[in-house]
Amino acid sequence: MSRQDVRQEIQRLIEEYQLVGELLTNLQAQHATVSELLEELTTALDGVRLLKGGAGERLVHIGAGLFVKGVFEAKEVLTPLGAGYHAFLDLDNAERVLQERIEEYSRLKTSLEENIGKLAERAEQIRQVLERLGIR
Repeated sequence: MSRQDVRQEIQRLIEEYQLVGELLTNLQAQHATVSELLEELTTALDGVRLLKGGAGERLVHIGAGLFVKGVFEAKEVLTPLGAGYHAFLDLDNAERVLQERIEEYSRLKTSLEENIGKLAERAEQIRQVLERLGIR
């Protein structure tokens, strides 16, 4: 391998390392967003299940650590369907929709975690090669 070939290979590795780093940053941001959405959906699902629990005074989480105390006789809730659409659904259907969305986002979160792991492994491999070549 000529010196020129070695330089080109080093340059290619540095560029790949930078690209992998950018991809990792983006995937980690997506992972954080999906994790927040999952937490929000789980809170909503808990709220729907609480409303289904029957009569009596309840504390219902309304977000940001706030709770409402009262007797709720809700038979329907305004439920996000996706793409900015909402519909009033009975509690059973709202629970089903929320559970489906939780499952969908859980699969996405798992996929993101797998991809983050693979990219982190590749970044580490490139870093080790560059270190062996004396590049930091």
